[in-house]
Amino acid sequence: MRNSRAVEIVSGLTTLGALTVIILSICEWPPSNNRKLHQAIGRAMAQQALSLSGSGGRITVIARDTVAFKQPAADIQLDSFKKELRRGGGTIAATQLLQVDPLRPVEVPPGDFFELIRKAPPDSVIVSFMGPPLLTEEQRSQLGVIKPKVVAFCSGNLTNYLDLRTLFEQRLLHAAIVSRRSSPVASLMPGKSAGSFDQLYTGVTAANLSSLPSPKVATQ
Repeated sequence: MRNSRAVEIVSGLTTLGALTVIILSICEWPPSNNRKLHQAIGRAMAQQALSLSGSGGRITVIARDTVAFKQPAADIQLDSFKKELRRGGGTIAATQLLQVDPLRPVEVPPGDFFELIRKAPPDSVIVSFMGPPLLTEEQRSQLGVIKPKVVAFCSGNLTNYLDLRTLFEQRLLHAAIVSRRSSPVASLMPGKSAGSFDQLYTGVTAANLSSLPSPKVATQ
């Protein structure tokens, strides 16, 4: 009786192990987030904000609302940003979380960005994890003198069709973390691991604006 019971247990464990192997072999698991990369993005955004904000300057953050649509990468970036900001002595005065469909291009509605810029006090900084302000010509003219500084995370192929230089010239953008364009030699950069921040992104300010590539597609 004991031997029969032992055989049943061993048989059951063997079957369970076989099923586990089969499931693991046929299921496609989503790729894990590159935590170090997204942490580096958050730190870089915070460093740009700190460099533009004066002592006690007001910092407003625009980011995704990840409650309805889970975005682990966005959460990691924002958490890292907050930690680096605190480490540098900065504080967030306000946060605006926007719900966006993850299947649609990430951008801030022009009306929302317009109001934030219009109401922002001098020497304040607006940090957008959802791209730069894409305002209409009418909105731009209504703003007059731009009072706040704007830092934006410009990921993906944004620089292929959007002329960021114009936004810098119009004082609608003062610093940006921009995706590098694909290059056949990008993976051969010495001392940089695949998927590292330095390989995939670069920081752009007025000081190195000439390094910003021109858009491949003419803007309207």
